[in-house]
Amino acid sequence: MNQIPRCTLVPTRLCNEKGPRCFLSEVAPLEESEKVKTAEIPQYESTLVYTGAEVPELYNVLKALPGCAEHYKVAASIKDGWLHLAVAEGERLLFANAFRAPAFSTAEYFIFNVMKSLQLNLEMSSVYFLSPLTREEKLSLYRYVKSVERL
Repeated sequence: MNQIPRCTLVPTRLCNEKGPRCFLSEVAPLEESEKVKTAEIPQYESTLVYTGAEVPELYNVLKALPGCAEHYKVAASIKDGWLHLAVAEGERLLFANAFRAPAFSTAEYFIFNVMKSLQLNLEMSSVYFLSPLTREEKLSLYRYVKSVERL
């Protein structure tokens, strides 16, 4: 299992004021020599602050989120044992996070828990995935949500 994605999402205006390293150091341990990088997500006026060799998968989920056809947009990706999940209402971002999910049932738990905490009606909601799902995984989700789509 790969290491924990070390990233945080910050309003761009704050990131520009205080500097990205300040925000990331509040949520993840950083070595003095580690380079902190940023990736802007203009549709949500946010900046993903991260460290590591590549942009976290959460960035791809956030960039794809506007492609969801629903008013309540739920987008996810499973990569390297982590569920990357984002939810928006129209153009307003409501939630973005990554969860350790070694099994698909764990990913389902987090998806449903987040949707329930945001008071989204599961039976009326679609979940969009960037990562491919097996037939069994899709069928499992279909028991709870209106549809499962691929972004």
